[in-house]
Amino acid sequence: MAQGHTVVAGRSWVLALGLGGLLSGLAACAPSPEVVPSERESQAQGLAAPIGRNIALRACSTQQFVSADQNLANTALVANRATAQGWEQFQVVDAGGGTVALRSVSTGLFVSADTNLGGQLVANRNAIQDWERFEWVEFGGDSVGLKARSNGLFVSADTSLGASGPLYANRAAAGCWESFSVSVIGGGGGGWVEVWRDDFDGNSINPANWFANTGVHVNSEQQNYTTSPRNIQVSNGTLKLIARHESSNGYPFTSGRLESAGKREFGHGKVEARIKMPVGPGLWPAFWMLGNNIGQVGWPECGELDIMENVGYADWTSGALHGPGYSGDTPINQRFHPSSPVSDWHVYATEFSSQDVKWLIDGVVVKTVTRAEVERYGRWVYDRPYFIILNLAVGGTYPFGLNGARTPSFGVPQSTLDHIRNTAPALEVDWVRYSQWQ
Repeated sequence: MAQGHTVVAGRSWVLALGLGGLLSGLAACAPSPEVVPSERESQAQGLAAPIGRNIALRACSTQQFVSADQNLANTALVANRATAQGWEQFQVVDAGGGTVALRSVSTGLFVSADTNLGGQLVANRNAIQDWERFEWVEFGGDSVGLKARSNGLFVSADTSLGASGPLYANRAAAGCWESFSVSVIGGGGGGWVEVWRDDFDGNSINPANWFANTGVHVNSEQQNYTTSPRNIQVSNGTLKLIARHESSNGYPFTSGRLESAGKREFGHGKVEARIKMPVGPGLWPAFWMLGNNIGQVGWPECGELDIMENVGYADWTSGALHGPGYSGDTPINQRFHPSSPVSDWHVYATEFSSQDVKWLIDGVVVKTVTRAEVERYGRWVYDRPYFIILNLAVGGTYPFGLNGARTPSFGVPQSTLDHIRNTAPALEVDWVRYSQWQ
């Protein structure tokens, strides 16, 4: 949405809880003949990686766990541990483009297959680049292979290179040396735990969660936000933000905007909402977040996380980050294509942590941006409380940039004006949730 305004300073925020648990499901991997999974297989099977979970890897070749013991001089990974303690645990991170990254739980550093080191795996990188990206290739059962994005080769624990099974990404084909059994830490008991939700039951918004902000006029938008039930309604279990063609405060349209600032503010975790939207060029529904320090530092210093924006087209939405050095026409943005029109119900979500931001539609990760990628442009500002905004704008700079309409209103073509007059289109929200990983 790329806009700022003054808000009341927020209250205390919800803290994310750490990962933890017990090791379970340890299974041996029997030697297998060499196989070469296709690229298509690799990409499709990579989606089954346990994103966000802590795992241990046991090499088929040694029947020992892979370790990132920092007491070793060169931080190289070896498969020589009989048990899986802290050094032998890795968090699986979505690295984008159908790839994963492995983060050492003990140090927080990423595993790399740096080709300058001959593809030897080391756990010493604080950001994700291509060297730190791997395809997750399932071989059946609990056995997987890892193919390095840096050179397209499988990770191997070939004992002929050393009794400890040092790990190198150096094999074009996969057999036992390139096969690892996976054990999830915590026995599957961990996961996202819902902390807060609003189901929009009853016949009005819950004042403990939201207030209607009527003082926002930015981006050359053509609506005036009101508190009127003609623009903000709760009925039949959903919230409805309704656009109408009626003059208000010098603007040709009215609509609704809700914010959780000072009421519900959220640290690292998952924020999601089930939404369906109106279609018509120039309608601008959005589900997004702003840093709760906006009243002190202003925009874009506070940071902005756009979970979902749409400007009236049925087949795509967009997501973006705005912050110091990457605001307005931000380079951190992308279009996403839901599986059916946006006028159908879809769940739009973000997962944000100290290391990355993810966008999801209907539970599928559609984009991941790492901290390192953000810091190419400016400061990372996503380690503080954020509040939620739901609004339906009409016209403005973003719609105008695509539909080019100057009349009858800026960013609103005649067809959409007629649509608003005839139907009073609404952004409808079934629920909003916040969860933490536990």
